[in-house]
Amino acid sequence: MKATFRKILVPIAVIWFIALLIAGFLAYFVTIPGPHGMVDGLGRPLSVSPFLMRFFFGQERLWAGFGWFFGEMVIFWGSIAAASGISNWLED
Repeated sequence: MKATFRKILVPIAVIWFIALLIAGFLAYFVTIPGPHGMVDGLGRPLSVSPFLMRFFFGQERLWAGFGWFFGEMVIFWGSIAAASGISNWLED
């Protein structure tokens, strides 16, 4: 039974990882001038990051805001937790 799940989950994990890499690249390395200022590759408006975010988290001068920051952290750490849990479950 777990072999069947492995055959299904491994391609899904690879696609998820590739999608995260593409979204991360667009979010952090692409900036374009938009109609109301700079936007990132995902179309989110960018503003100047607060000093504490630059100091503690190494944010660049522009960022999408606290809401997006927390959302990205949930997606990133949630993906790691899900991958770890599924990996441990498949190894048993």
